[in-house]
Amino acid sequence: MCRYRHHHSLGRRAVIRQLHRWAKRHFSDLKRFKHQKLTDALLVALLLARFVFKQPYRSIWWNMLREDRRGLPSYTQAYMRSVRLLERLEALVSPAKRCAEVIIDSMPLPVCRPKRGKRCKFPGAKWGFGTQGDVYGYKLHAWVTPAGEIVQSLLKPANLHDTTVSYELNQRWPEFGGPKIIGDKGYCCLGYLFPPKKNTCYDNGWRQDRHPKLRKRIETVFSQLVEAQIRSVQTKTLPSLRLRVVLAVLAHNLAQP
Repeated sequence: MCRYRHHHSLGRRAVIRQLHRWAKRHFSDLKRFKHQKLTDALLVALLLARFVFKQPYRSIWWNMLREDRRGLPSYTQAYMRSVRLLERLEALVSPAKRCAEVIIDSMPLPVCRPKRGKRCKFPGAKWGFGTQGDVYGYKLHAWVTPAGEIVQSLLKPANLHDTTVSYELNQRWPEFGGPKIIGDKGYCCLGYLFPPKKNTCYDNGWRQDRHPKLRKRIETVFSQLVEAQIRSVQTKTLPSLRLRVVLAVLAHNLAQP
């Protein structure tokens, strides 16, 4: 994976150049048609750069790029091409790798404000509960390594319990080398490391001097995703939401040392 420094010390063109270098390993860098204005690899690099510079609105970001780069297609054309690449992007975001420990948690992704939930017609969105109250939309469930890399993620409706979705994440458990899964009290079931209750009479493997510090890592990762504008409400379709999530996760993983 490519590595880039913080965006304050590296210009926009340099960031796009390094992201383009990484994208050429996984996407075609040739124009298949004469009327095609940019390659798939360059398109992915331009989309990923938006999360590096924390621009919440896709259309504004694309208009900024068109001011510097003549010949880019319209925002609508670029969006339709990016949706066609969605499945390939989702396959790249969670490659199998051996891990000794992973931290599991979820974060809400609202599609509208709570007062508009009754009128919202977003497909698949449900009412759920988060640490900050009721939320209407989806939740991002993820596995995070102690180093801060997101190795697996799922986007599910907000009404599903964390344990229910974790069973689906655990289907790939052997591919990651059978790591220990560290969760909070919402994952109070067999197979997880979680803070014990006060009246617990057995040792479940939780160590107060170590595991709370690891739990803090996933909270930091979620805060970085929110800062990168993963919760932008400029979303009207489920493919658009999936594309925003997978690009945000990819941009985050590429920034890890």
